[in-house]
Amino acid sequence: MSVQGPPRRPLGSLNSTPPATPPLRPPTNQTGPQCLEVSVPDGLFLSLGLVSVLENVLVVAAIAKNRNLHSPMYYFICCLAVSDLLVSVSNMLEMAVLLLLEAGALAARATVVQQLDDAIDVLVCGAMVSSLCFLGAIAVDR
Repeated sequence: MSVQGPPRRPLGSLNSTPPATPPLRPPTNQTGPQCLEVSVPDGLFLSLGLVSVLENVLVVAAIAKNRNLHSPMYYFICCLAVSDLLVSVSNMLEMAVLLLLEAGALAARATVVQQLDDAIDVLVCGAMVSSLCFLGAIAVDR
């Protein structure tokens, strides 16, 4: 007497879902063409971040060193450069952590990674708001 149970699946497919059939037409909420994913190489992303850091450091150093640039407008520009510097550094820090995690060089628990990601996101958002405020202050000063 043989007992028939569910069909056996290979071990690797326990958590996989069956492939979905592509829809014949786009869903009703999509009206335009499909969005394409753009992939920016990690080296390019890090090098642009480094260039941004260097440019903002040069702006801060020029304003701090030159006495002719010690007026309220240039202080606002200096604060804008510091805000942009924080955005650049936090983006580079986040990319470096992601690259280290992907390479396996950094072993961390999921909760630590989530807390670090939250802290970096708060830093980026705060620096972006600060940057916008200083842009507004520069516009009012002019």
